[in-house]
Amino acid sequence: MRIRVVGKTSELHGKSESIRRLQTLRNIGRITAEKLYSIGVKTPEQMGRSDPEELYERLNMISGGEVDRCVLYQSRGAVFDLPWPECKNLSKSRLNRNRSKRRKGLDG
Repeated sequence: MRIRVVGKTSELHGKSESIRRLQTLRNIGRITAEKLYSIGVKTPEQMGRSDPEELYERLNMISGGEVDRCVLYQSRGAVFDLPWPECKNLSKSRLNRNRSKRRKGLDG
């Protein structure tokens, strides 16, 4: 029985640490980090490789209703390192160009 408690404590610590790390991303607070964790996004690196529109759709599916579009803008901002209001009117092609530029900067 003690092993289970330790295991659960370790699992809770892992979840808390993941949520804390997700909160280091631009636009991501505790509640959004918890929602991202619930759909399998557990690290900032994983978030950086994600498609914000897909994340938004997955959040809508698990919530059983309409998730506020601000969550989409927050996700875009976290992935592309932009303030969320700037992501509101950006086209997907422009966001993809921003992602390409950012990756080139990291690679070179």
